[in-house]
Amino acid sequence: MREAERWTVGEVSNQSTGYCPDVASWSAVAHALDDVGIERPYGFTHEVVFRRCPACQEHNIVREDDFVCVFCGSDLPETWNVDPIQ
Repeated sequence: MREAERWTVGEVSNQSTGYCPDVASWSAVAHALDDVGIERPYGFTHEVVFRRCPACQEHNIVREDDFVCVFCGSDLPETWNVDPIQ
């Protein structure tokens, strides 16, 4: 957004389709915005927690710390695991 004759970022999220970046990716976002001199928040204003189900391989958005696959009911890992399948 434009604020006092300069550009600033008011809100930023890690929500995406396909890539599913971990909330730990904030440092890369912050670095990129700092490099171009754009004022920014101190972290994601809306964090999305992504996990891939080890059982059915579907991507999930974890809501309210409920680490259960919405597709098959299997437990989801606590750590980010959405790297491309090898």
